[in-house]
Amino acid sequence: MEKLISEKIISNTKYNIFGSLWIILVGLFLMPYIIGHIGKERFGLLAIVAILTGYFGLLDFGIGTSFVKHIAEFNTRKEHEKINQVVTAGFVFYTLFSIVILMLALLCIDGLVHLFRIPDELHDEASFVFLLGVVLFGLSAVSSSFGAIQGGLQRMDLSNKIAVAMTVPNVLGIIFFLEQGYGIKGIMINNGIIALINGIINVIVAHVLLPDLKIFPVRLTKAVFFQLVRFGSKLQFARMADLIVFQTNRLIIAYFFSLTLVTYFQIGSLIVQKAREIPLLLVSAILPAASEIEARREEDKLRELYVRGSKYLILVSFPIMFFVIVSADIILIIWMGTGYESSTWIIRLLGLGYLFNVIAGVGVSVGAAVNKPEFQMKAAMVSTVSSLALGIGFAIFIGFPGVVVATVISLTLGPVYFFKKWHSYLNLDSRGFFRNLIRVPLIASVIPSLLVCGIHYGMTFFTLPSTRLINLGILILEGGLFTGIYVALILQQRYLDPYDLILLRKHAFPPDSWISKG
Repeated sequence: MEKLISEKIISNTKYNIFGSLWIILVGLFLMPYIIGHIGKERFGLLAIVAILTGYFGLLDFGIGTSFVKHIAEFNTRKEHEKINQVVTAGFVFYTLFSIVILMLALLCIDGLVHLFRIPDELHDEASFVFLLGVVLFGLSAVSSSFGAIQGGLQRMDLSNKIAVAMTVPNVLGIIFFLEQGYGIKGIMINNGIIALINGIINVIVAHVLLPDLKIFPVRLTKAVFFQLVRFGSKLQFARMADLIVFQTNRLIIAYFFSLTLVTYFQIGSLIVQKAREIPLLLVSAILPAASEIEARREEDKLRELYVRGSKYLILVSFPIMFFVIVSADIILIIWMGTGYESSTWIIRLLGLGYLFNVIAGVGVSVGAAVNKPEFQMKAAMVSTVSSLALGIGFAIFIGFPGVVVATVISLTLGPVYFFKKWHSYLNLDSRGFFRNLIRVPLIASVIPSLLVCGIHYGMTFFTLPSTRLINLGILILEGGLFTGIYVALILQQRYLDPYDLILLRKHAFPPDSWISKG
């Protein structure tokens, strides 16, 4: 691949990793504090409201998913007037769309509160949180086209610096409102303040990056608007699938069971989701870079980007997910303390489904960049249908565990279909692809996982205080042992080729670093 493109991807990925890991850590530290102040039932309510708000967002024709791709393409071609048209289209459309969505939410709120059997004493809070959530969605959507300029121009350094900086007022605001006794209403008010500040910053940064950026409704053209709609509508099924597969299971649990079980599921799934997000950070910079390559019609480089990107994604995702699965019980104690042991088996089951789902990440991004989102769209339909049908059916006949099993199955079926169609389009041998890329990381993850399981079994013969500090020490030691064995096996099996090793030395251990000098 051209050096310039690879350098952009690596640089932006570094910033994405730093920014996202910081936000993940802040969120994980906040969650026990929030649950401790509002309780399990109200935390489950927050999860339900977030999902319902997301469903309203599916009515936007998928326009928001088009911004980064088209801004990247138009910037590569120096078509700056079309960038103005993209941002104008996003601003005008989402302003009108948000007004319509708020009116729709006002009509639906009472029915939704009763549908999910929210206790009577929580009705007022549920209505307030839901309506404010819709308003927050509107604020974020209206400024989203401005924020997309940072991604389209591949300035992830700016977007991540802004995101990291915003965690400070966000954390302080949550602590203030909860300590003052405002509960979940206070959390939502704080989210509103943060969303407003973040939107203003995105608008200012957009004009700094593009001084010629001008937003006038007269600049809006049908051609650009429908170009955004055509592309975004194909990805809409993927967005719907993500919401259904990753979120709707909570609605099913709330309808058939209780808000408390929603919280147990939310805690377990959140750990696996955060573990999934870490390797996907490697994919975060691929879409704009692949769009740039596509604009230049360099097909061989796109194919190389897909194969090598998938290799790196698999290399990172396997050890992370296997370690989370085998250490789920210790992670829960360190994070949440005692009383949440019921979430352990949820983590282990979901981890298997998320592991297979995550390795499709590079293909999805490259497919979107080359205007082939239909593969992801059809795979999303497979996941959607299986998630709803199995989720409801298993909930009725198996109970709460059935919802978790249905989620794992749906997380697997969609990617299986995607790989079949995508590899056919690329003329790639799927068996050879998976054999070459998965065999070594799988073996290198299973061996230390068995060792960690053996350590856990051996610990049952000793009486140790189950404190967070002791468990943290055990987790660190196991993590070091796991990582050492995994890295040794990867190197011993020569999984990394000379190009991979050059990149690793250059970017992980720069020539001026103390490691290289040492």
